[in-house]
Amino acid sequence: MSHHSRRFVCGSSLALALAVAATGTASAQSCGTGGCAFWATEVNDSWFNPFRWGGILPWQGGVPNSSVSCRIELAVQVDVLGQGQGASCHHLQFNHTGAVVRVAGSSFRAELNVHGTQMDNNGLILIGGQDALQDSSLIIHNHTNANGADGRIRLSAPPNHGAFLSPYSNTGYLLVNWPSHTIEGNGTIRVRLQNDGLVDANVAGRTLTFESPHNIDNNNLVRARNGGTLTLSMGNGDHGFRQFGQGRIVIENGSALALVGAGDQGLSGGRLQTIGSGVVTVFTQGFPIQDIHFEAGSRMTFSGNSGIYVGPLGIENDGLIHTGPSGFIASRFGESTTLTGSGRVQLEGGALSALFGGGGFAMVNGPEHTIGGFGTIALALTNQGELLADRNGLTTGPGQLTLQTSAQANHGTMVARGGGSLHLSATTLTQNAQGLVRAEQDSAFVLEGNGPVVVGGTLATSGNGVIYPNTSSGRLENLTLASGSQVLVPCSRELTLVGAINNRGTITLDNAGCGPNSATLRGSGATTLGQAGEVRLRADGPSVNVTLEGPGGLLTLGSGQVLTGSGRISGGVRVDGAVSPDQPFAPVGPVGALTLAGGSTLTLGNSAELVFDIAGPASFDVIQGGGSVQLGGRLLIVATGGYVPALGSSFDLVVSGSVSGSLSGVDLPPEWAALDARVEVLADRLRLHIVAPLMVDGFESP
Repeated sequence: MSHHSRRFVCGSSLALALAVAATGTASAQSCGTGGCAFWATEVNDSWFNPFRWGGILPWQGGVPNSSVSCRIELAVQVDVLGQGQGASCHHLQFNHTGAVVRVAGSSFRAELNVHGTQMDNNGLILIGGQDALQDSSLIIHNHTNANGADGRIRLSAPPNHGAFLSPYSNTGYLLVNWPSHTIEGNGTIRVRLQNDGLVDANVAGRTLTFESPHNIDNNNLVRARNGGTLTLSMGNGDHGFRQFGQGRIVIENGSALALVGAGDQGLSGGRLQTIGSGVVTVFTQGFPIQDIHFEAGSRMTFSGNSGIYVGPLGIENDGLIHTGPSGFIASRFGESTTLTGSGRVQLEGGALSALFGGGGFAMVNGPEHTIGGFGTIALALTNQGELLADRNGLTTGPGQLTLQTSAQANHGTMVARGGGSLHLSATTLTQNAQGLVRAEQDSAFVLEGNGPVVVGGTLATSGNGVIYPNTSSGRLENLTLASGSQVLVPCSRELTLVGAINNRGTITLDNAGCGPNSATLRGSGATTLGQAGEVRLRADGPSVNVTLEGPGGLLTLGSGQVLTGSGRISGGVRVDGAVSPDQPFAPVGPVGALTLAGGSTLTLGNSAELVFDIAGPASFDVIQGGGSVQLGGRLLIVATGGYVPALGSSFDLVVSGSVSGSLSGVDLPPEWAALDARVEVLADRLRLHIVAPLMVDGFESP
């Protein structure tokens, strides 16, 4: 961001102005049209005492007015008291470091009016004081420079009254605070200001307020220290508190910056730092801010239902921005913004907001930046860094971080941990190849509301972390479930899979405690589960109440997938991996039943394996129901409990409305070494016959 420094000097020639600009130092302007008045006696006195003023020529003596410049060469204090008249001069020149001009309201408000373009101040201009009885003001009537080695303008507002640095009639006159010159204390700055020196809110328990309806341009240092508060409370309009070059705001230990208002442009540019217990607090709804570097170790908080609008130039945040229970952060309407840096936005019940119905607000969370805590993210977020539902490190209390309202994108990492839960509510999360959502120990990733969808990327869990739908309309599309991941479809909930799902974990349908209500996993159109994983049907009783469903197209479990448990199969399902039923409900055991709904089709591919347990004549795995079964692959028998059937025994392993196809072979358990088996495919069943081995020349025939 570029900035052109402004210096205003007084002189009769262009050459003088160019010389000042070239040297970078201010030059005392010439006397006003009425000459120069100066303080001649080394004693404290009133501005209005003509006997203390001298002049270069006799007729130039007397009290300075708007045509006369004022020069003080002595260590004196000159008082401007509000007693019904305002003090004026053309130009101030205080050449002694002990010179003090005090402007203090008494029976009336007090004013010192400066009409020229220079205040050469090597001393102290004191506005107000704790014993002032009315308002006190320094008023400029022109574009003016305040300069001088270690000179100060000190605002000292007493209780119930003000100390002001103002332009005449609230015009846009500019005051340039030069390098080495200081404006300090507590009071109100209403003038349009260019700070090249120091603005210092340095009075404990008191406030120095920018209340200008014009731009404030900071090229150097604005700070709060000694327990003082700096407040931005500028009115509405096309202006702001702008920082350029070396411009920075520093809030030291025990001090504060209050963000109340700063025009339509708000706070922009430069650096913002808090030290120790110093803090920045937002007090207004929608304080504009952008292009700020929030330095490491710095803190920003929000008071009540307050918030910031971050402009398109974003924030470089290396500190901690925490919303409190109801604070919010949003982009400007219709624009996107970016949070960069290594810092953290900490939601403590607050929100990254999408206002006015949810549209038009967007944010990018940069690669090294973190958003964490609990609360709501409603704007369109593109996460390139880290998003943490982590309770802000606490072990109890609220833990839900919700993505809602707007479409979300993840190119980084989203993690639920420490007992936190990350919720995707009624919106879509789209991930690129690097996008990862992970639920760690005691934590969860939850799909909820109407139509939550995750597209692409990877979902993962660790420990007892879990991914689950708390809705009947959750969808996972073309994504990867990482190795060891746990996806749970609980009772009365449904999860739809779309496209290619690389399942390296376990998807469990669990109906515990739900009675007849079904937990359902379904495909949408042609859906394939690839890689090496498990689909587990965990019914809670002999009644069939969990469902694996391919309703509108074929749901395929690839060659590395294993279908386990007990439950119902509906629609069109193909298994190229293993089918291994068991009984998940009490008494838990290896023998289970898969029920094929009427009108449904189960296709076993050539690479499929039917892994069936046989524990006794009436206790063995079975596929049953009214649908159709297309056989393929091999049958692998497990002798549960060492059971060995008698010759001539038979087992109807598949009993359905229609059975067709064939098996490529049967693998018997070691316990059955003295037996052989024959498979018979009937119109409605697959029957396994136990027979004696065929012997050829003393050897068993293959």
